[in-house]
Amino acid sequence: MATFQNINQLPLGDLIQIVFSNGVRNQISEDYRDFEYVSRFRISDSMAREIRFMLQTSFGPAAIQYRNPGARSQFPARQQSTISEHTAKIKEAAATIDVEYNLFDRARKSPERYMLPLALEIQNKSIAGKRRVAADFHADGTGVICEVESAAAYDTANDEQVITLKSSASAHGHVGLAEYGDLLICVQPDGSARGPSGSTNFYAYKVLDKNRESNTIKIQPISSDGSVDTDVSATNIAANDVFYRVGDPALVGVNTSDNSSVTSSLDLSNISDYGSDGFAMVGLDSLATADGRIVNGIPMSGATAATVKTLSNNETIDSKHIQQLLSQVKTRVGSSAYRWKNMTMSPEAHDTLIDSREADRRFQTVDDNKRGVKFFAYVHGNDVLETFASEFCKPSKLYILPEASDGKKVLEFWSTDWETVKGEGLNDWHLNPAASGGYEEAMVSFLKTNLQTICCHPAAIGVLQGFSTI
Repeated sequence: MATFQNINQLPLGDLIQIVFSNGVRNQISEDYRDFEYVSRFRISDSMAREIRFMLQTSFGPAAIQYRNPGARSQFPARQQSTISEHTAKIKEAAATIDVEYNLFDRARKSPERYMLPLALEIQNKSIAGKRRVAADFHADGTGVICEVESAAAYDTANDEQVITLKSSASAHGHVGLAEYGDLLICVQPDGSARGPSGSTNFYAYKVLDKNRESNTIKIQPISSDGSVDTDVSATNIAANDVFYRVGDPALVGVNTSDNSSVTSSLDLSNISDYGSDGFAMVGLDSLATADGRIVNGIPMSGATAATVKTLSNNETIDSKHIQQLLSQVKTRVGSSAYRWKNMTMSPEAHDTLIDSREADRRFQTVDDNKRGVKFFAYVHGNDVLETFASEFCKPSKLYILPEASDGKKVLEFWSTDWETVKGEGLNDWHLNPAASGGYEEAMVSFLKTNLQTICCHPAAIGVLQGFSTI
């Protein structure tokens, strides 16, 4: 059988020019439309420690009573309006950009040739930061990326494992929050350690792959230098375990050479406030619920709960459910108080509703010449709701989000822009300290932002959950 021989195997073959293709072929999603949508709710560049706001939950209706006009009687017992003050803690996010010094130096001296790699790294961190905020907009504020349903046997030959994740409406996180290449730590739901067996060099689990259809992720144990940890014999990952991202402040006992004993400061079964116990920005998964949890001091029940419609028996989502949910929302808060313009869901739910569109005249196709987009919308009374498919939205949830007719916002996104942390002489770039002392021949730049999301009227948000998709 003939074998292929490259031309460089000839005596002068190495002198033949190498041809480089232009550009970098990105292999992963760089979509951050959710971040742009969240920015529509932005309030100000807040550098505050916390946000305080007040909610009214009652007019004091018991103070209004009919009286018998033919009898001497007392006035009704007094009942004041119910007003409560709540606090949302500002969260902080940070990012690091790392570039070898030789490349950094050549970029300064010869920008026409070397600036592209530097610009690419900066751009990538910008995209990653926006995607992180977009993901947390749909998360519950605990920092949990996903929750384990079951774990396949650990593949010792390839040093990898497939994990099936929970996808229910009550689960912490889901497959859409896991990013390719991200580094995760597994702990038990009460925060106890869940380390692998057979290794003293374990650092984290790297996300190799994710599959939305099967609701799985594939992970691989790595050492602190980024190499595959081949000493792991078993991960011991079990049902109900949860994954955090490496570096989450909730993780304690971190040792860069061995994370097998890492624990979490959060007991997920006993969270006092989803807005302040975790270190991540709280998102719709907590801000729009009706399960009694506390978010920024607000009990998500009664008048301060979101309008939630839960389907039974895993019923397939249909346009009639949206009609019913919108009617419930408008009954609770009034049909004229807000304009409902957005319906956010997972791509799977969006695909299922496309089939409903063919048989339901309440669905309309909309061409937006100003933004250059085309989408289909759902019509309910005077409201036209744009359908928006988000990879970060739980497959089992759909959100109907309002905008106040008087300009006030139901959701408020308080944030600052990503800003460079300035060093001595107000420099953006710094030499990277080496672990053994001194400095590495590498340049790093640090970015930070302050952010938090609050909901000023949860009942105005409609939530459809517990459904299945085709």
